[in-house]
Amino acid sequence: MVHGAGPKHYRSLEDGSGDWQSVLPEALGSSFKVLSPQMPSLTKPSYHEWKILMDKYFARIEGEVILVGHSLGGCFLMKFLAEEEIALRVVGLFLVATPYQSMMKGFEVPADFSKILNIRNIVLYHSLDDVEVPYSHALIYQDKLKAILKTYQDQGHFFKRRPFPELTQDLRSLGEFSLELKVS
Repeated sequence: MVHGAGPKHYRSLEDGSGDWQSVLPEALGSSFKVLSPQMPSLTKPSYHEWKILMDKYFARIEGEVILVGHSLGGCFLMKFLAEEEIALRVVGLFLVATPYQSMMKGFEVPADFSKILNIRNIVLYHSLDDVEVPYSHALIYQDKLKAILKTYQDQGHFFKRRPFPELTQDLRSLGEFSLELKVS
C-alpha cells in the first residue's frame, strides 16, 4: 500500500489519509500481509527515492501481490508498473483518488499502459467532491485501464474515511493469495 504525499499532518491527524490506511491490515485479517512503506521526502517527493524504496520491498516478496495507492501513491504505482519489469505477479491494482497527471515533477504517468493492462483486477475509487484531484481523472483511468470505477458523492480526497469497507471487501474478493517475505 502506497500513501500519498504532502504535509505529514495529512496522515497523522484524525482526518488524515492514514486513517483508513492504518486500519486496513486489521480489517483484512491474517489472510493478508499488508506492507505499507513510509515513503521518503513527503513534502518534496522524489520518484527516484520512492522507486529505490519500492525496489527494496519488491525484492523481499515472493508470490502474488495486490497493490493499493492513494493520491500520489497511485500515480507512483502507475508509473512504476508502466516502466519497470516486475517479477511479481500483480493480481490487483486499487487506486484511490489518483491524479492522471501529477503536478509533481518526476511522477508523470507514461502514455503506454500496456504492462498495466495485464493486471486483471483494477478498481478505482473517486469522489465527485474531491478538490485535490478532479473526478475527470478517474474517468480517464477508467477508459484507459478498462477499470471498475466506484464513485462517491461526499468523500473528498478520502482523507476522512475510517474505515474503508468497500476497499476491504474488494481486496477480500480476490481471495487468499500467497505472500512470503524473504529472510535477508
